Amino acid sequence: MEIADFKNAEWIWGEDNKTKDQKMVFRYKVELDEVPDKAWCLAACDTKFWLWINGEEVVWEGGVFRESVPGCGWAEKFDIAPYLKKGENILSALVWFYGNGGRNNQNSGEAGFILSCPDAGIFSGEKFLCAHHPAYVMSGDPRPSYLYGGDNIAFDAHLDFGDFTSDDFEEIEFVPATVYENKVWGDMIVSELPLLHIGSLEECDFNDEDGRAVADLPYAMTVSAYLELDAEGGETVDIRTDRFNVNGGPGDEFHNYNSQRIEYICKEGRNEFLCPMYIYGEKLIVSHPETVKLKTVGFRESGYDTEIVGKFVTEDKLFNKLIEKSIRTLYVCMRNNFMDCPDRERGQWIGDVSVQAPQVFFVFDDKAKYLLKKSILDFIRLRKGDVLVGNVPGEHFSELPSQSLVAISEFGLIAEYYNYSLDPEIPSLVLEPIVNYLKLWETDERGLLIGRAGNWRWFDHLWNADEDVLENCLYVSACKFALRMAEISGDHRFDGFLRERCVSLSALIEINFWKGQYYSSRDFVDDRANAIAVLSGVCPVDRYPLMRKILLTVFNSTPYMERFVLCALCEMGYVRDAYDRMMSRYYNLARNDNSTLWEDFYILGTKNHAWTGSPVEIAFKYLLGFKTTDGFKSFTVDPVKGIFEEIECSFNLNGSVVSLSVDKEGQTKVK
Repeated sequence: MEIADFKNAEWIWGEDNKTKDQKMVFRYKVELDEVPDKAWCLAACDTKFWLWINGEEVVWEGGVFRESVPGCGWAEKFDIAPYLKKGENILSALVWFYGNGGRNNQNSGEAGFILSCPDAGIFSGEKFLCAHHPAYVMSGDPRPSYLYGGDNIAFDAHLDFGDFTSDDFEEIEFVPATVYENKVWGDMIVSELPLLHIGSLEECDFNDEDGRAVADLPYAMTVSAYLELDAEGGETVDIRTDRFNVNGGPGDEFHNYNSQRIEYICKEGRNEFLCPMYIYGEKLIVSHPETVKLKTVGFRESGYDTEIVGKFVTEDKLFNKLIEKSIRTLYVCMRNNFMDCPDRERGQWIGDVSVQAPQVFFVFDDKAKYLLKKSILDFIRLRKGDVLVGNVPGEHFSELPSQSLVAISEFGLIAEYYNYSLDPEIPSLVLEPIVNYLKLWETDERGLLIGRAGNWRWFDHLWNADEDVLENCLYVSACKFALRMAEISGDHRFDGFLRERCVSLSALIEINFWKGQYYSSRDFVDDRANAIAVLSGVCPVDRYPLMRKILLTVFNSTPYMERFVLCALCEMGYVRDAYDRMMSRYYNLARNDNSTLWEDFYILGTKNHAWTGSPVEIAFKYLLGFKTTDGFKSFTVDPVKGIFEEIECSFNLNGSVVSLSVDKEGQTKVK
């Protein structure tokens, strides 16, 4: 953990740094006799910044959401040497202070910007000039949901003071920046994440009828919207996506949640506008008065800077479509953090990340691992006392004990990351926090766990979740994973507690929940509970045929818990059964017109949800039979016969892309 050294730089803003939703512009001029080979720059803010050197874009939407550790934020590090020149250089920045939080951001309560580049002699302070950008005004209703930070963007072109990044920009409205003492921002930890990937400006074909233009994007994506139009002046244009309003998930499907939208107030004549804020969807929808004549609708795609290198292609077109949608679903749920969905919450629900984790290693290049590790650091560093919570960073964090137990189980976020990375920092980092969390559970007169309420006692949506079996089995698996971390780290302080809980709970689960044909604590049978009994090792091997029957006839799970049902079938050796169940349950999601996967099998909730993409894991780990024991440095495959005639696939292996094919006879050829 590297703390950013902002020595000689100061936190700056205008005279008021407490009013929310401010857009501040900074300018600074520096003379250089020589251009350094490298000019590493550290920058941080609350909340987002855009930066140019000599009119060239350097950073588009910089700033990683708070927090890094409690009370602290993140700094971004980047090289500005390629943008510098001899003589006068102009640094300009637009900084947006949200002033609110959500399920992805912790609000410090004060706007601020700090920048340091010793190699170029640039240090933020009162010599930086600043001004509120006059064209950014307050939008009207409807406003975004409280679930994530930020607000709508409203831009009045009449008030625009021009291109503040240019050499000849007149700084008439600018004043020296106000310096602020660091009372709320804390230390800035240098982020290991790459700067966001920003695509080039692309134009869309659009159909404009009765003042409503609809432009199809290539697929679901996060974009900065671009417009070119002619107007009489004073008209308001509304820009949103087809995902602007979405329903809640199962159980909350009758509530609606707005995402962000854009209002553009036209000036007379030709207008051009590229919105810095991103919005998400598969279509751009531009509503406008009849006096507005749209010339161009365009976009710049943005997202986490990682390359999609994984593919899995067979002769089965529906299966191929399911894998493609799973990969797209995974990617658009990655930015400053993993998120459940980009159109409703953007929260790093830790159960969702447990589903995403194994996919990352097969689908993306090595840069994606940084974001996955950050999710673990968030989970561990931002715990509340001994309570491991989800939705951190974020103001609306909450403890869902079931999701936290999944994340610390043998098949959860931390285990999946460690299994495929062998990151030596993980065992000692996570062991004590896991154990302290497990110690929060008490037991009843039988010795079984007393159900932990947390902030939300939730195991899965909809019906027939056998909470007692699920909780006790997940707890056993978490104890086993902690014992593994203890063995690897050489820290055996907690072995007695962990072993006692494993042995006693496993025996009590057998006594109280085994009904001769299945595990149950209620008057119903739950596929999820029996799957977790298998994955936790509570269920002995000789009962696998009975478990197979349950997992092929009971269908309670949503896509979140379906991952564990499918994995349980595969781990028992019933891979063909897992494939058949998967294709049956995902049939509607694979066939519909969306490029991503819905939140639920019953077409409820968002049309893009992180927890739905587990078919990628099933494809690589079980259908291909991929295994690695050295952190993706080498591998073996053992393709399942009788499902596909041919497979063409690729994946990242320690920084290189491996392509291989499997023929009808099951022979594998590495290309």
